[in-house]
Amino acid sequence: MNNLTVCLIVNSDQVQIDNVSQALAAERLEVVVAHNFYAALDRIERLKVDILITPLKSDRIDGLKLLKAAQQENPDVGIIFISSPKVLAMDLGIKAMTLYETSYFLTEPINAIHLRVFLHKVLENQRLHIENRKLQSQIDDKVGLLQITGNSPQIQEIRQLISQVAPTKATIMICGERGTGKELAARTIHYRSLRKGQLAVLNCAASSESMTESELFGNEQSEDTYHVRKGRFEIANGGTLFLEHVSELSLNNQEKLLHVLRNQEFKKTDHNQKIKIDVRIICSTSLNLEEKVSDGKFMEDLYDRLSMVKIELPPLRNRKEDIPLLTKAFIEEFCRENREGIKMMTPHTLRLLMYYEWKGNVRELRNIIEGIVISSDRNELDEDDLPSPILESSNKDGETLSAPMLAEKTDCLSKTINVAVGMKMSQIEREAIHATLSHVNNNRTKAAEILDISRQTIFRKAKKYSLYKE
Repeated sequence: MNNLTVCLIVNSDQVQIDNVSQALAAERLEVVVAHNFYAALDRIERLKVDILITPLKSDRIDGLKLLKAAQQENPDVGIIFISSPKVLAMDLGIKAMTLYETSYFLTEPINAIHLRVFLHKVLENQRLHIENRKLQSQIDDKVGLLQITGNSPQIQEIRQLISQVAPTKATIMICGERGTGKELAARTIHYRSLRKGQLAVLNCAASSESMTESELFGNEQSEDTYHVRKGRFEIANGGTLFLEHVSELSLNNQEKLLHVLRNQEFKKTDHNQKIKIDVRIICSTSLNLEEKVSDGKFMEDLYDRLSMVKIELPPLRNRKEDIPLLTKAFIEEFCRENREGIKMMTPHTLRLLMYYEWKGNVRELRNIIEGIVISSDRNELDEDDLPSPILESSNKDGETLSAPMLAEKTDCLSKTINVAVGMKMSQIEREAIHATLSHVNNNRTKAAEILDISRQTIFRKAKKYSLYKE
């Protein structure tokens, strides 16, 4: 099996292709060549390109667009741009150097030694990225980032935002209805931050004002000053403090929390000693805090500090296309927990779940699936296993799914295309793309998702096969 690194050289100048190929001849590479932009796109689609060597900009080649296409197929692809000093000094060159910090820029005429040095740096960067991703994957498995389940656009954006903000020191406010997964998101952020301290959690709605103050800052338990009770801030020092239902804090405790955020220090209750801390704050709320600020029930300065980054978790009814994945994950989880054989849910039963409004969101779905798995003695779960409220909601006249994408994905699988023995692969591909585009009224984004290819690829294929005009 060929395990060589695939290097794609893109250039319309055969002399430059020969020079680059000769410079790389001693390296353990599988060198592939493309002479123009569209030929390069075809190679990128068919091969997993590890290294891309291309002009930044020429008459027939757009290097930045090629890089984006290659990154869709392989996020770890390394890039060496070939360019003249004049182009690098232009806005395009500055943009490329700013957006792609790990890119390398080789100026013309090509220096073979410099090219090999850049190649080795690209390979080393790839190795480090892959190792880092493996370590991060171990963390994800531990804290359940992958349990933020779903492929809806909202969930994909949330996963991306969490990955982006987790390593920073920014305070984060997680908003959403009850049961949408706010604590799971907070735990994911903490563990992805790689902070060495603990994650401490405080439910601000569970105690009185004085008890909440004591839970936050700690207090003395006796006249002996060496015996003190640690508060959540002290426990979370070096780590993260997650404040659930932060909207329920009294104004007095809000003021004290604001002081901590400003000065990174606090005093224990009835104690004069100041304690310096390094704590990241994540908070959650299911209420509209802007309204509480307007009503004078929540301090505006505190709100501004707590909401440096806001993560809005959508209700389940607004992402019903995720219900099949969530259901499958919960069934597998509870089958493992209860040492049951693997159970499956019938497609019809799964569709019935789509009609329900899920006022309790993911938590309600999880609880219902747990009950079904435990109570059913069959390996195939059907509508008889569902609780009556779900069955009743599916029988309402005029009820329709609020997630058409789910129906499109499911229904599309039942459609057929005309394929005959002896047809060329290009004809079969054209039939599949044409049928899918027709099914979704020429919506490229939906068609690409159903076919599991990029939007750019389906656009290019549709144009190639003259399926519609731009």
